[in-house]
Amino acid sequence: MPKKMAGIQFYIELVNSEPIVWRRILVPDYYTFYQFHMAILGAFGWYNCHLFRFSENGFEDKVSYEELTYDNDLGEGYVIKDAKSNKIKPVFNKDGKAFTYIYDFGDHWQHAITRESAITDDIIRPFCLEGSGAWPPEDCGGMGGYAEMLQSINMPGHPERESYIEWLGLQPGETWNPYFCSTREVNKRLCLLEG
Repeated sequence: MPKKMAGIQFYIELVNSEPIVWRRILVPDYYTFYQFHMAILGAFGWYNCHLFRFSENGFEDKVSYEELTYDNDLGEGYVIKDAKSNKIKPVFNKDGKAFTYIYDFGDHWQHAITRESAITDDIIRPFCLEGSGAWPPEDCGGMGGYAEMLQSINMPGHPERESYIEWLGLQPGETWNPYFCSTREVNKRLCLLEG
């Protein structure tokens, strides 16, 4: 049985989402940035098909936490820290600490992360307390593509409506609700992560 440890509560919002997409999650405080990345993926429904980056302000920052790959060389003056060996606790060391997480550098899913509090209860896995908004589907073209998708699927007769319905796997009569978030479904995904 995994060792029980304390945790950290985070508020994470998908930047410029319309409607607003956010999650409030708990993660063990011994997590690495890579484990935190996996928890965010689970909370937002992403599939880990793309690169990611944690930094204070996004791409402008000279220091980031990423998975080390063959193409991490960003040039002189940039420092990339290994997400698999660096822990989140020293960075998220006080309430209100804000950070940026970017997933999929093409679609540019930017998330604003804020540490809300330390949790003294035993936390061995990530857990979603609450949330709002459906996550945009992977590879839909960023926020602009998602807005176009929402407009298309809600407009009978739109030339791309049927292809979006098929792509999303919607059954006849089923609709895509951009405001809906099932914390139960989120936690089903999160429980698959190892602590």
